[in-house]
Amino acid sequence: MSCHRRQPNSMAPASINDETLIRRSTSVYAAPVGEETLMMSIERGRYFGLDDIGSDIWRRLETPLTFGELIDALTADYNADRRVIAEDVRKLLEEMVAHDVVRFD
Repeated sequence: MSCHRRQPNSMAPASINDETLIRRSTSVYAAPVGEETLMMSIERGRYFGLDDIGSDIWRRLETPLTFGELIDALTADYNADRRVIAEDVRKLLEEMVAHDVVRFD
């Protein structure tokens, strides 16, 4: 994910676990461009870009999911080690929440 300006917020919980609910922020507009997704926060004047895997995660979050549900689905579809996927997705989600792209409940 790339961003125009980085001004993180403090909305991220201390840690993400399998029960953490992840939902899209309503303050972000997104549009697919090929296999990527471009996003814009009108409120904060920022734009973001997600690569193909980040875009896949964004599509899966159309309906809120727990972290565990998201990781299980990605593990099944990508046939990769769950721990590796969880670590990579956790980093991406922490960056996304810092930019108010997604929110944790």
